[in-house]
Amino acid sequence: MSIGKRLKDIRKALNLNQTDFGARINLSQTTIGQYEKETRPITERVISQLVNEFNISEEYLRHGTGDMFINRTPDLVRQLSEELSLSDREQLLLLTFLSFPPETRALVLDFAHDFMKKLQQTEKRN
Repeated sequence: MSIGKRLKDIRKALNLNQTDFGARINLSQTTIGQYEKETRPITERVISQLVNEFNISEEYLRHGTGDMFINRTPDLVRQLSEELSLSDREQLLLLTFLSFPPETRALVLDFAHDFMKKLQQTEKRN
């Protein structure tokens, strides 16, 4: 598998489109697309940014060996995961939420609150 295909797999594992993925490291959607299609080589600087921003294993990105992501789960999340039996998906959700800037986290919480209100209203009608 090529580095472009691995990059695309990583992006999809993070559930990000090319625009949002690129924005996290100040690159355009076009540039990410070029990297994925391998019409443009990925620079050392970009590899370093990807590894740091997304906790990607450099070995996986470059060579396709080992795990896709580096386990840099903070101790608190690790403790919560053990105590609450969180799945890998739930851990990723929590870590992703915590990686957002405060304004974005507030928007997510507002959405969740509104969603729960609507769900409760629907349940009362039934």
